[in-house]
Amino acid sequence: MDYQGEQDMELEALQAILMDDLIEYEGNVPGGWIAAAKTYKVIIAPDEEDGVDSGDYPLKAELLFAHTPKYPEEPPSLKLRSVTGLSDTDLAEATAVLEEQVQANLGMAMIYTLIGAAKEWLQGRVNSGPVVDPEVERRKVQDAAERKRAEARAHGTPVTVANFAAWKIRYDAEVAAAKAKAAETLKDDDKAKRLSGKAWFMRQAAEGAAEDDEAGALSEDDEEDFDAEEVVAAGIDEEGDSDEDDIDYEDDDDEGMLDEL
Repeated sequence: MDYQGEQDMELEALQAILMDDLIEYEGNVPGGWIAAAKTYKVIIAPDEEDGVDSGDYPLKAELLFAHTPKYPEEPPSLKLRSVTGLSDTDLAEATAVLEEQVQANLGMAMIYTLIGAAKEWLQGRVNSGPVVDPEVERRKVQDAAERKRAEARAHGTPVTVANFAAWKIRYDAEVAAAKAKAAETLKDDDKAKRLSGKAWFMRQAAEGAAEDDEAGALSEDDEEDFDAEEVVAAGIDEEGDSDEDDIDYEDDDDEGMLDEL
């Protein structure tokens, strides 16, 4: 078989059918592919001719293919990638469908058949229900949240029975927690200041002893006053002699008294 001739004829037919939809791929080829072989890509998407508006169902896939040296008697190099709205699971399912078609069409030009199989699978995926692009949905959620925050900042949050009750519960809980913390702090302070029975008794004993010492002790001025008063009361002069020492019992008086007797 003239492999190169078969491949050239297939490319001419694809260009005539797909026209601008067939694009020579100039990016990095997947690992394991023959670098010297030309790689092409075709965008596959539902279209209005199939009764589906691609704007309503944003599903698109990109099919990369390249002829191998002995194609079509051996499989071509194929890679299906998501452009919009397809998950890794979707791609694995679609790739399995293409591999079945490759085995069924070995020995014949099959690229157009593979493109048709991929488009048919994509059409079935669309018909199974609305397709959700995860990235698009994520952006929608973010935009909706931002709009909601902007409206809240502009108009404030309206007070309703429900949100007031929720706020009251949070407020009461915060107040109760603050009171409990204050009570715990006061309790710890009282515990730190409180004396044990033994410590209180020892302090009282020490204070009583100090009062006794103060009552029994005299200052220097008190001692001087005390000495002077005692001396006067006892009739003792500074020499230490009593007033009786100053009485002069003369012998003459004693003798006169004897005479009278």
